[in-house]
Amino acid sequence: MSILECKNIKKVYQTKNLTTEALRDVNFSVEKGEFISIMGESGAGKTTLLNILATLDSPSSGVLLLNGRNMGSLKKEEVSAFRRRELGFVFQDFNLLDQFNNRDNIFLPLVLSEEKESLMQERLAKMQGILGIEELLEKYPYEVSGGQKQRIAIARAMITTPSLLLADEPTGALDSASSEMILQLFHKIHAEGQTILMVTHSLRAASYADRVLFIKDGVVFHEIYRGNEEGQRDFMERISEAQLVLGRRKEV
Repeated sequence: MSILECKNIKKVYQTKNLTTEALRDVNFSVEKGEFISIMGESGAGKTTLLNILATLDSPSSGVLLLNGRNMGSLKKEEVSAFRRRELGFVFQDFNLLDQFNNRDNIFLPLVLSEEKESLMQERLAKMQGILGIEELLEKYPYEVSGGQKQRIAIARAMITTPSLLLADEPTGALDSASSEMILQLFHKIHAEGQTILMVTHSLRAASYADRVLFIKDGVVFHEIYRGNEEGQRDFMERISEAQLVLGRRKEV
């Protein structure tokens, strides 16, 4: 079952004297329970694509389907409600609010959706052990480390029980030890059935996925799958080899 379908997605930015084609003809789908990484050089179109998938921007043409619903057919207020209900977001810079403690940061999406406090407490109780955040809840974002902030951010993204978790360079602002902790956490969440789509420059981060999509010049032009019995190190080597081959093609 496809949670996400991109069909002939194109994005053009128009200014008075300049037309920029950020995405040309993007086609792919995400199945329920998949963990997909998107890789590509700076300027390849990854951020534009992620913003469209997050319904924060609209394609110039093409169709985006989330759980079978055409995002182009929804009114603005319907899109906002759908986004809060179906999508979770994890950002490189955490996007936590320092005036709220970590518990309230986690609850914020449900507060905006006017959910009952009992539901918030119930959902947090189910995930806090998995995420290892019990001792962080009463602290404020400025009182915890980068890795701990990202765990809080993941909890905030998961509290809505989203169909799809979108992550934009989730380890980009972390040291190697904290990065590994967050990647292991994504692995654990995925093993429990969460569908994840992650944009990353990191080979190691990408190697946690089931499938890696390579984007260049606004097009998804290559993809590789992890083999059933393939270890993470071997998959990482294949990702690296693919990058080298694709880089040489570009030079030719």
